[in-house]
Amino acid sequence: MERREYERLREHEAGYWWHVARRDMIHALLEEHVPRDPARKALDIGCGTGANFDLLAPWGTFFGTEVEPGLWGGDARPDRPVLLARGERLPFADGTFGLCTFFDVLEHVEAEREFLKEVRRVLVPGGLVLLSVPAYMFLWSRHDESLRHFRRYVRRTLSEALFAAHLEVLRMTHGMASILPPVAAVRWMARLTKSEEGPQSSYVDTPEPFGRVLTGVLGAEARWLRHGDLPFGTSIFALARRSGA
Repeated sequence: MERREYERLREHEAGYWWHVARRDMIHALLEEHVPRDPARKALDIGCGTGANFDLLAPWGTFFGTEVEPGLWGGDARPDRPVLLARGERLPFADGTFGLCTFFDVLEHVEAEREFLKEVRRVLVPGGLVLLSVPAYMFLWSRHDESLRHFRRYVRRTLSEALFAAHLEVLRMTHGMASILPPVAAVRWMARLTKSEEGPQSSYVDTPEPFGRVLTGVLGAEARWLRHGDLPFGTSIFALARRSGA
């Protein structure tokens, strides 16, 4: 990502409604499918500022990896071990982890297959993966260019990528369904206008009352994920397992 986007991430990751909603959905999927085990060795690839570590703690003793040390200036450094490493070259032995997570990371990786094979390598046999990616190439915009995305996904393309890496899909669902229409409208309108500022991520200054409404609506989606899938949305979540020995 552009350096300024790392700075914006650090500003927004803890409290912005989209990040809060994503954590709610991650929590729902973990509760539904992954037994709690704080002693399980686990890895969060592309951990950002470490804002997800507290959420993930009941499911493992987490390490993190990142590619940008500037995220941890001053007192911002996570209280968990974080290594400077790319996902395609993880500095861990084969079969180290029982759980790997990476949330909105895979779209940043040009060498998608190598990344996923490396994830499989560091998992124990039967180890689990929980991930999220952005959905639909028709939503491609300056937001994606600023964040240096290589792609957005549909269920088929994500399933094929996981299958090729010998990761067995256990569940796949969309999320962020409620915001799909306005996000699509904003992205399409942006294509019709020129920005002198250049590409940048689409954090929107949201009045606090409206932010609470969005958090509540998307929180209802998260609760639904405890019972069933969502057929559309701006994100895709997947749970997979390392197959074979």
